[in-house]
Amino acid sequence: MKLKNVLGMLKGSDKYESMENCALAGVLAGALILSFGIGLTSLSAKGLPAILAMMGSLIAFLSTVILIVVWIVKDFAK
Repeated sequence: MKLKNVLGMLKGSDKYESMENCALAGVLAGALILSFGIGLTSLSAKGLPAILAMMGSLIAFLSTVILIVVWIVKDFAK
């Protein structure tokens, strides 16, 4: 799967739908990084696993906030 194909799949029918798709991809990526970090924490509770878990939760949280803002803007724009 090429990067062009992935970016093409995120494209929506309008700019709000495209932003919504990107935010959902960010939530998914953040959840995967968080899960990977939590899984590695079983080996060592400090260092890279802890940073991955914190970074994944931050990405998922920020993407969720962005998704909510996009939904609100999309509602008021129509």
